[in-house]
Amino acid sequence: MKKFLLVFLTISTSFYGLAQMQNSPNSFSETQIAPNWGAQTKAAGDSCGAYFNNYIGLQKTTNLFTEYMRKGDVINDFYYNGRAQRYTVSQPVDVSGVEFYAYHTSGTQDSIMVITSLHSYNSVTDSLGPEITRDTVYVLHTAFTAILPNISVKSFFDAPITMSSDFIIAMHSVEDEELVIITNDYNINEGNNENFSYALYQNPAYPSFDGWYSVLNELGYDYDYLMSPLVKYDLHNNFLIIDDTICPAVVSAGCVDYTQVGNFANHIYNSQSATPTTHIVWLWGDGFQNTDISTACHTYATAGTKNINLRDTLFRHDITSPYCIVNVTQPIVVLGPPVPSFTFLQSGLTADFTNTSTNADSVWWDFGDGTLGSSLDSPSHSYSTLGTFDVWLYSYNECFVDSTMLQVTTDDVGILGKENQLTIFPNPSNSVVVISGLTPDSKLEIINLLGEKIITVSVKSNQESIDVSDLAAGTYFIKISNSKGQVTKKLAVKH
Repeated sequence: MKKFLLVFLTISTSFYGLAQMQNSPNSFSETQIAPNWGAQTKAAGDSCGAYFNNYIGLQKTTNLFTEYMRKGDVINDFYYNGRAQRYTVSQPVDVSGVEFYAYHTSGTQDSIMVITSLHSYNSVTDSLGPEITRDTVYVLHTAFTAILPNISVKSFFDAPITMSSDFIIAMHSVEDEELVIITNDYNINEGNNENFSYALYQNPAYPSFDGWYSVLNELGYDYDYLMSPLVKYDLHNNFLIIDDTICPAVVSAGCVDYTQVGNFANHIYNSQSATPTTHIVWLWGDGFQNTDISTACHTYATAGTKNINLRDTLFRHDITSPYCIVNVTQPIVVLGPPVPSFTFLQSGLTADFTNTSTNADSVWWDFGDGTLGSSLDSPSHSYSTLGTFDVWLYSYNECFVDSTMLQVTTDDVGILGKENQLTIFPNPSNSVVVISGLTPDSKLEIINLLGEKIITVSVKSNQESIDVSDLAAGTYFIKISNSKGQVTKKLAVKH
């Protein structure tokens, strides 16, 4: 480690010189030069795409320093010709490029080639793991400016790489030229003790010392390089409505659950990570809202379909578009009472029913004759006797039940031929009823609602006159039968 100690001391001396040489064009006061990042913002509601994560520059940098990379082969052996930064991962992140800030002072060429690369992180050695992909860029800038975008160097990989664990972005030069990279302030420990920066020593005169070294652990300085990965990641997985159909006026029936993605609580991606839920807003769709909680319940006073709107914000470290907005809506149905209704077609002793209720998810039929009812939507029911029956339909949903009633009057059918053309006049009647269209040798009976035979007549011609003046007012049935069958008609008696 004797040689490495020499490198460490030389780097220390070099930085001290940068901090003191106020008149040097490549030296910047730790108190006078501060980065100028601009102040553009992104409108609420825009989606979050790929961006350069300027965590170090925006969250950790107050003053700018320059750091020379290798500009000689053996004589200037203390220079490190590579720089790298580690970024943590709390959810899958697509990495597709690198941005850093650099310039060169070479008087012999227009640009200096730099190789950028993406590596996994080796936690055992606290260093760069295997290289995953790389790109080649050229540094064209020849002078420093505190307006950092003016000396930005952007590199883009051939395709995004999805990283599910910590990764390292790196850059190194293979040319022995005067390349300068921008760092933050080592004097005030702006590395925040995260140990995220690495330097590459690579010198043919001392090959045994080649490799990547932790700046904090090996060189004793806590600072970072202003290097940013081009990242993209999922912002949300929507939210869960516990029950999407609920009853009105039930306390806290409408419940939702929202799980933020990992980057909301990761300070490297969210400047508000210390309080990640403080920007959550629930709009319930009825004029009320809740804030700052990820799980909430609400009581709805009235029925109807309500739209629940979730809003959340991730404040990312992006100098041009800092706001990542979650803005998603899902409906919830607050049930009202069902509206029961039905129709029927009756023929003889059989009635076919059709449910026409609305806002109901189940029904029950009471056919009015003491038999077992039915839960079918459109049942058919056969009555065993003549009569008028009160048919009740009960309509249900999970919150309410309501009912309605219609009367069904049965009759007999079956006589073929002209008996189907029977006429009864007058009907209603209070004296004599004339029945036409009869067949001789038929039997005519007048029956009350209890099934009792009140009058019986043997038909001798195609028309009969029946005196009903002594009958009590009400509904009766006229039943005509012969060897071919029978037919029943309803008769109303009014006085």
